Amino acid sequence: MADEDEIVGAAVAGAGAETAPEDTQTDSGALSGLQGLLADSGLLKAYASECHIASRKVNPLVERCLLEAAEAKKDTFYVEAPGNDKRAFTSRIGDEDLLILSKVFYVASPFLCRLDLSYNLIGDDGAKYLASLMGPRAEALSSVQLRSNAIGPEGCQALCEVLRSTPLKRFDISMNPLGKEGGLMLVSLVQRSPNLLELFMGDTEADIDVLVSLAAVLRRHPSQLAVLDVQNPRISTLQEDHTVHIGKMMRSNTNITELYLGKQRMRDEGARQLVDFLLENKVLRVLDLRCNELGAVSAYCLGTLLAHGSQLVSLNLSCNRIGEKNNVDGAKALAEGLVHNSHLEHLDLNHNELCGQALSLLGESLQHSTKLVSLRLFHNHWDQPSSYLFHTLLTGRSKGVPLKADFRTSEVDQQIHISKLEVEQ
Repeated sequence: MADEDEIVGAAVAGAGAETAPEDTQTDSGALSGLQGLLADSGLLKAYASECHIASRKVNPLVERCLLEAAEAKKDTFYVEAPGNDKRAFTSRIGDEDLLILSKVFYVASPFLCRLDLSYNLIGDDGAKYLASLMGPRAEALSSVQLRSNAIGPEGCQALCEVLRSTPLKRFDISMNPLGKEGGLMLVSLVQRSPNLLELFMGDTEADIDVLVSLAAVLRRHPSQLAVLDVQNPRISTLQEDHTVHIGKMMRSNTNITELYLGKQRMRDEGARQLVDFLLENKVLRVLDLRCNELGAVSAYCLGTLLAHGSQLVSLNLSCNRIGEKNNVDGAKALAEGLVHNSHLEHLDLNHNELCGQALSLLGESLQHSTKLVSLRLFHNHWDQPSSYLFHTLLTGRSKGVPLKADFRTSEVDQQIHISKLEVEQ
């Protein structure tokens, strides 16, 4: 693994900015204000005309956004055209479409405040076209969502170069094949964007060097970042050095309130070190450790965290191995932590192989904890004693503060049955 200082240096250096394609449009439309551009559906007609010339379909979501903007008569507008919307299933936005959008919307870019093009077919060329639409002119742009496209390092470089000059507060580029090179560009963006509040860079094929560099930048440089998602990096070592660096960063960080560390290959030793640092953190509210390799020892450490003044409101431990081989120690530690905790409201322990005794221990603790309002526990190994305990608990809670669980209980022929209940994410 590279030295921390070398990694940070590489991230800051980045790569040269892509030269934006020369635009032939003038600023006369922008000077007349947004409503001047939208008057008589002028911008929409221009978009439809360019689509016709290029033999591309008009995206119905882009069309809807322009119509809503004209009706709202505000000073800014947004474009929300996620490709997973059923209305856009046959007209997902690709690179050719972004060439059209960048050409038509360039004159309106000073009024664009939010852009959501998630789940489309955008590649590096499309990202470069999109970058030409943004930059210093996009003085109102605060949110860019590009989740689940096909943007690589080249496209990421073009985007990062222009986004530094915008008042960006939220950037979601998760589920794009950025790799190490693109990941380090995001680190540089964080360092040079002090107003960035939310960064989602999970599933981007970032490696351990990216995580170490990001942790170092957040520890050394002032940042307002409050939400950080670095799920599913490419980790090829079992030493868990990245967990230590993230923990050190969180020990002194006073801004990050939501941290997503799913699929980090974190084990008991990594969890122990992370909790040791988090014991000194009093601002973290959401901790997501789903899909790791956390066992009973990890649960014991997290139970200690809950019992010692943790400010956590949400804790996700789903898809781990806390109760494997009928181990109840982890569940017991979490149960004790819940009894002494007055802040936690949401707990997810699905897919942890918890046996009936472990479930009963958790149920007994909930009888003394009235703060918890959301519990996900269905995907474990229920027996009749644990089923009956929760049947009584859910019935009693309905008279006070209701407990929203991902399961319901029902009594049939003097047997308590557990059935799955769909709940909102």
